[in-house]
Amino acid sequence: MKVWFPTLIKWVGKAGEKLHGQLAHEIRTVVKEEGGVTFQALDKMILTKSVVFEALRIEPPVPFQYGKARDNIVVHSHDAAFEIKKGEMIFGYQPFATKDPRIFDDPEEFVGHRFVGDGEKLLRYVYWSNGRETEDPTAENKQCPGKDLVLLLSRVLLVEFFLRYDTFTVETSSALGLGSTVTFTSLIKAKST
Repeated sequence: MKVWFPTLIKWVGKAGEKLHGQLAHEIRTVVKEEGGVTFQALDKMILTKSVVFEALRIEPPVPFQYGKARDNIVVHSHDAAFEIKKGEMIFGYQPFATKDPRIFDDPEEFVGHRFVGDGEKLLRYVYWSNGRETEDPTAENKQCPGKDLVLLLSRVLLVEFFLRYDTFTVETSSALGLGSTVTFTSLIKAKST
């Protein structure tokens, strides 16, 4: 979370006031309808979910993955197939998949609504947790066991933030291997209703 939360805030901050307004509207409307921040309310926040997935897609908190092949396998790309023998070391760089221009339009751009509606089908190409977003962690795979907790807390962070603020600006820099450094340069409090 120490690496991930600043990265999430960086991308949401850089997305600008239009996205902030859309998030604030969705979050405040759903919270009012549901009578508070509940699991049911969080599930109804489609844009908020999409924004979290988009930040994970564009800058996964742990981009490098490695392990030994448990069996002989064949890994397919768009153009080729690669045979990997049992016991061989496999290394993966998740942004090769999450920024694939054959899958994602404008892959280097943060698009907050990318995973809304039909875009939800693209989640199978998001590999931030050492596995497809559409798969669950098990004892038999190496997918992050905290995956669902990361998603939940990321959404709660955005919800609590946009219940209090309308918009914000940030300055960012990269901390090699430690994610992003984010400095808030402005915060506009939510208008009372």
